Amino acid sequence: MDTPYFKFDGGFIMVPWNQFEEAVEWYREKMGWKLKGTGTGPVGRKAFFKLPGPGQANLKSFESNIEHFTLEGYAEGNCRFCFRTANLEQTLLYFKQQGVDCSEPLEMPDGTWTADIKAFGGARLTLSEDIKLEGKFPDSRVIQYAAKPLWLGVSNLEAAMEWYEQVLGWVRSKKDFKDKGFALMRDVKQKWDFVWLEEVSSTSGRIKANPGARLYFHIKQQEDFVKTHGWLKAQDIEVSNIVGGRW
Repeated sequence: MDTPYFKFDGGFIMVPWNQFEEAVEWYREKMGWKLKGTGTGPVGRKAFFKLPGPGQANLKSFESNIEHFTLEGYAEGNCRFCFRTANLEQTLLYFKQQGVDCSEPLEMPDGTWTADIKAFGGARLTLSEDIKLEGKFPDSRVIQYAAKPLWLGVSNLEAAMEWYEQVLGWVRSKKDFKDKGFALMRDVKQKWDFVWLEEVSSTSGRIKANPGARLYFHIKQQEDFVKTHGWLKAQDIEVSNIVGGRW
């Protein structure tokens, strides 16, 4: 089959099962998100928040008996899930006053300022400043997904770009940041530069990431989803078993 189309579809922020209610309240209060509802199903507990801007944020409980949702081997690795905030300095000050660990701000190659926070249960979330939003959502600290919601650390930038082109069908942005150790990857259908790749040191060795915040990609039809699962395995790519009441 041809390379499937992987469409960005938000993601899950993972939280411990036995602290689920506490986590829901934490995100409602600290982030300024509006709870839409909660539910428990075959793959565990979920909560859904309407983001102040466009989009929806989702909490999901870790499940020890489901490979895809297990807490075993928890490791943030070099995968970041990125959200927009209007004023990074003020947001970091708020979180620090709330006892939330925050990293020092970092300027990205495109001039955007970012920082990590350690959210409930230790999940790492990355905040990206968008000053155009300042004053529009005064009761919310984290407003919507970042303009570039996925940030991946890779050991070899050129090899990674080739891999994502061949396997996920992304293309290289016309904007070139390789001299700064970064690359932008583009969703051709959406005409959107949405993924940062960053070359990071591999001296400490590689670990298999099992992060607390993970992005998802949507494949519309169930038949196509199952075919894609098989196609990835045929490329010798490690994939989990299919889980869920649907797929």
